[in-house]
Amino acid sequence: MAGNADFRLLQFDSYESYLTSFIRTEDYRYLSSMTPVRRLVRLGYRSTARVYEEAEFNKIRAKMLEFMNPKVLSSVHYSDYFKGTDAALAALMRREEPNLLNQLSTIIFLQVRQRSGFDISGYIDYQKSLHDCTFRKPDHTNWRAVFEGRELLKPKPTDLSYYDWHKGIVNITNSDNFESIKGRDSLIFKHKGDHKLIPVCAKPAQYGENVNRVMILSELYGFIILYDHVIR
Repeated sequence: MAGNADFRLLQFDSYESYLTSFIRTEDYRYLSSMTPVRRLVRLGYRSTARVYEEAEFNKIRAKMLEFMNPKVLSSVHYSDYFKGTDAALAALMRREEPNLLNQLSTIIFLQVRQRSGFDISGYIDYQKSLHDCTFRKPDHTNWRAVFEGRELLKPKPTDLSYYDWHKGIVNITNSDNFESIKGRDSLIFKHKGDHKLIPVCAKPAQYGENVNRVMILSELYGFIILYDHVIR
């Protein structure tokens, strides 16, 4: 925490207000619009201190909030809004609290057909996705709406893995919990906490004791696969 600690960020509600804090009165005399002034701030012309990019600002501020109030993550349970019968959502409901308490780390795989008729698929770090929703990070999944059945869970380009079957777009990304590794035959995720490897292949014999793989038939999502890793 010490390396990324910047408690100044807690006083700002948004990235725009953070940039505005660097602006001086005389800046308005030469530039009539806030947009070019903020652009100068990003480039470091208005401060000798380091100016964070938006993604870095959001990430560090979220960590500060978690550090100051760690109970907020375990007190918010979006699955409390689940009143339906879908098997996939019921399984995620049972896994929410263990993920928030760092007892379990679940990776979700699903393939979703879009309105265009083409599919997208991906692997989602469940705990990170819940955290992103709690801290209202950009492009977060609305988990309350997902559990209420008002929105469908969909992979995003920022998830561990994302594949757009029509456009041929492939993204592989690390998360706070997992490092994504391209294996010879399939993806492998390494948990950053205990460094255990989580293969996501179709050969259960390769899973070992690091992960429990569960395939669930869902009325909403078809088949989804959950990879449950017990954190050690």
